Amino acid sequence: MKTLKFGSTGLEFVNGELQLVSDQEEITQSARILLSINKGEWFLNPELGIDQRMFLGKDPSEGMMEDEIREALLEYVEDITTIDEVTFIKDPKIRKLNVNFIATSITGETITNEEGVIFDAD
Repeated sequence: MKTLKFGSTGLEFVNGELQLVSDQEEITQSARILLSINKGEWFLNPELGIDQRMFLGKDPSEGMMEDEIREALLEYVEDITTIDEVTFIKDPKIRKLNVNFIATSITGETITNEEGVIFDAD
């Protein structure tokens, strides 16, 4: 299946044409979008997303954050069957938390989130 490609500033265009993603890139994009949604934010499905409050503050619990990410990805990204690794990279100087994951798709392919999902630590 193919879907529209989203970059950091929205829909991606090349020479005026919308770009599409498929396969592993589509699964990764779906997961990144899911993790950027705060639970309760989308009125049609208030359970969609993650509770981003647990990613904020001075010393968030990595165990709780990892559980929240695993639960959301396995529940809402149909093509992901397992979450193999979740890593957190904290940058206290700029107060950011970068979340990366490695997962396995229903076809057995490895899905990596190399760009990460970044949370402000405020």
